[in-house]
Amino acid sequence: MRHTILCAFFLAAIALTPAVAEPRNPSHDAPLGLRMMEGARIAQSTIGQTQRFGQDQPRSEEPRLRGREEERTRSPRSDIRIPREIGRFPTNQVTNRPFVSPGHGTEGYSKTVGALQRALVELQQLQLQLQTKQAHWNVSGTLFHPLHIMLQEHYEGLSKYADEVAERLLAIGSSADGRANTIVRTSGVPEIPGGFLDDAQVIVWFTDAYKKVGEEIRAGVIDTNEPDPTTSNLLQEVELGVDKYQWQMRAHVQRTATDANTGWDLNDNKPVGLPSRTPPAQPEAD
Repeated sequence: MRHTILCAFFLAAIALTPAVAEPRNPSHDAPLGLRMMEGARIAQSTIGQTQRFGQDQPRSEEPRLRGREEERTRSPRSDIRIPREIGRFPTNQVTNRPFVSPGHGTEGYSKTVGALQRALVELQQLQLQLQTKQAHWNVSGTLFHPLHIMLQEHYEGLSKYADEVAERLLAIGSSADGRANTIVRTSGVPEIPGGFLDDAQVIVWFTDAYKKVGEEIRAGVIDTNEPDPTTSNLLQEVELGVDKYQWQMRAHVQRTATDANTGWDLNDNKPVGLPSRTPPAQPEAD
């Protein structure tokens, strides 16, 4: 009995003695569920402080993030640059790999590349520079519909010819130069006017433009006839198409035995601005 009393007294003394060890969290001995709720509350409080800190000091965080972005931009992968040498107009670079070359040596090769490049530029000036599309969209007047349809057909045909000419340049080992600056600097075809286009105006412009381009391509046919008959044949096909387009425009104001077709009915009672020429001598009838 006396032993039991001494043990109880000893335990009471320990409970009443101030703790000298490291203080413990009062919630440490709480039930597990309460401790988890307390931990969640503390975590939410910490997240809230972090968010407020970011809102209160946006300028201090932004440079650090921008710095990282700049580091990524300056990485070796992003420093790769594609060479952008403009070069001459036109620029026709010749490959150092084997290719089927035209004949007649350097002179024949230069003639062939020059003829193809000139044809490419003029075809692009008519088509890829949207001269035909510009007229297709803006033509106005009595002949709107037939010209609208015809110009679309011309656009598609010129696109096909330009692609074939460019591919022929590549086939004989030369690059094709279809850049906008090359077209502007080397084409002999003027730019079509802006705004609405009167049907007579469209007829006159394309009659003249197709004539000029057709004659230039024919000169290329002659230049390439000996060094590269294949290119000459291709340019003959292109000339055939351009000459056809020129006739289709010219036919709108072509004189006949019953109608002078001066364009008065299309051009505000004034003749269209196409010069007349003396037709070649016709063979006498038997």
